[in-house]
Amino acid sequence: MLKYFFEIIKPRIVIGNLISLIGSFLFASRNFFDIFLFLWTVLGVFLIISSSCIFNNIIDIDIDKKMNRTKSRLLIRKTFNPILISILGLLMGCLGVLILGCLVNFLSMFLSILGFIIYVFLYTLLSKKYTMYSTFIGSFSGSIPSVIGYTAVNNTFDVFCFLLFIIFIFWQMSHFYAIAIYHIHDYKKANIPLFPIVKGILVAKKHIFFYIIGFIFFIIIATFLGYFSYLFLFLSSIINFYWLYISYLSIKEKNDRKFSRELFLLSIIVIMLFNILMSINFIF
Repeated sequence: MLKYFFEIIKPRIVIGNLISLIGSFLFASRNFFDIFLFLWTVLGVFLIISSSCIFNNIIDIDIDKKMNRTKSRLLIRKTFNPILISILGLLMGCLGVLILGCLVNFLSMFLSILGFIIYVFLYTLLSKKYTMYSTFIGSFSGSIPSVIGYTAVNNTFDVFCFLLFIIFIFWQMSHFYAIAIYHIHDYKKANIPLFPIVKGILVAKKHIFFYIIGFIFFIIIATFLGYFSYLFLFLSSIINFYWLYISYLSIKEKNDRKFSRELFLLSIIVIMLFNILMSINFIF
């Protein structure tokens, strides 16, 4: 049963978002770390993200049936009734909201609700099947957990929150486009109008290159404004510029699948390092 639970909540998405949350929480806690606030924040966000992934699974049943990488998912196999899964998702989401509202702060609770609405309704239900800009819409929800990690500690949305939000949007667009190119044949089968399908892979690769530039640029801005140390900038720039270099090479190469996979894997390393460095930024 536990195996089915972790399958339905999309653990990779949940873990990825929690890493971003933890990175920004530790960054904001450099003067004082509240272990209980940390645990309640992680639990509340875990429940809400899991809930949104459950509803994403339910809404995407017709799409998942058509794609090779998703056709064996839990709801496609009809292991559980979608109604029962919906109730589980609703209960988890409500509990997560209550935890954040009662034990963290209202700002973090509001942001979590906003992220849920964007991901489940604006992205999954209303845009994913209909517009090539769905990825951009979805990137907003994916940027919110990192912001929540910061607001959970400081209970304010300041300039750094805004920069963090923008940094994660640029990262996610690069990350998502790489995934879209790598699995482009699957997405074509499901008739999903992703940007690389509508505009072409070459155009998408050029966009990845410029999104990475944007990602690096806003990290530099955050450093100049005093939020990150120059050692942070130096260490993060090593992998960031290598990521940019591989992106540039991919524009010239015809082996789209190979380079999209490399860009995807590099994007994971980039964001992991970013969060690790942000967590220990106070040491530098």
